[in-house]
Amino acid sequence: MSITVLTAYDFNTARALEEAGIDYILVGDSLAMVAHGHKNTKTISLGQMLASTRAVKKGAAKTKIIADIPLSIVKKTKEQVLDAAKKLIQAGADIVKIENAEKQTIEQIKLLIENNIAVMGHIGYTPQSFDKPIIVKDREALIAAAHKLNEVGVMALVLEMIPAEIAKEITEALKIPTIGIGAGVDCSGQVLVSDDMLGRYNLFEPKFLKRYANQYQESVTAFKAYIEDVKNKNFPSSENSY
Repeated sequence: MSITVLTAYDFNTARALEEAGIDYILVGDSLAMVAHGHKNTKTISLGQMLASTRAVKKGAAKTKIIADIPLSIVKKTKEQVLDAAKKLIQAGADIVKIENAEKQTIEQIKLLIENNIAVMGHIGYTPQSFDKPIIVKDREALIAAAHKLNEVGVMALVLEMIPAEIAKEITEALKIPTIGIGAGVDCSGQVLVSDDMLGRYNLFEPKFLKRYANQYQESVTAFKAYIEDVKNKNFPSSENSY
């Protein structure tokens, strides 16, 4: 059965995900875009990631939590990455995620695993490394990166925006699970940003996204109804007053 992963950055979303039976919750650096209005994921701070991880842990105490290590930390020394990872684990994460398979990243991952910290890898389109979304089609480079991360000991691997046939080949070649996002149905599991699939964040509409709700528009409609009720003295009624 396929693995299910969705993002959460707050207590209430985490509660709903756990009640629904999600396998893993990702506290992603997409927090920068959907919660703070930035144009990309690169600007999120460790402090913001820690605050969201704590909130998610409170809402979903029984669910495995993955937390992204932000770009501001990945750029630093492997010892600083280790310190940040320990803080994310203390905040409630069970696993940390690091993008790409470059030499510096591999060294960081090795140190984390040596310190008994579970790591999820991420290849293909890696938002911390690109200025805009792009389909990554270099089969040889993708396969080499996947094997490199598998060998170093990551517990799973995100495959983002790569051709489905390459994702299938990687999945079949590895013993660890692959988690797809825009990488076809043959991955071991799938991940989406909850705010995207709920239609709560509607400024981003990639091909891989399926909307399961339209909460942004539903919210606008509800807010308008509230504003009208207040202006017309229909709220609060006697039922809503002490």
